[in-house]
Amino acid sequence: MAVDYVILNKDSSENGIIAINKSVFKSIAEITIDDLDHAERAEKSSFSKAVIVRIADNKLKIETDIHVKYGANINATCEQVQNKIYENILFMTGFKTSEVSVNVTGFEM
Repeated sequence: MAVDYVILNKDSSENGIIAINKSVFKSIAEITIDDLDHAERAEKSSFSKAVIVRIADNKLKIETDIHVKYGANINATCEQVQNKIYENILFMTGFKTSEVSVNVTGFEM
């Protein structure tokens, strides 16, 4: 069964639970990639998404396809994408991402 949100306060308070929809995590990842100098989202078509968010057992996994700017170091760029997505999600939500996978699918000039 697909889960569309992460519960932040497992010990639900008397006011209720706090949950974040996976679309929020997707937006954070997309904006993070857009802000980087050497990487771009690789959206092939409206049916193929550059950022996929999966939630299982209250664990967040993000997979993203990117294009690397020609001449940039691929390994360093991928590590930067991973670190920045992890840091931004942690900063904005307080939630630790369990996995950030980066797939290089091409180059940009």
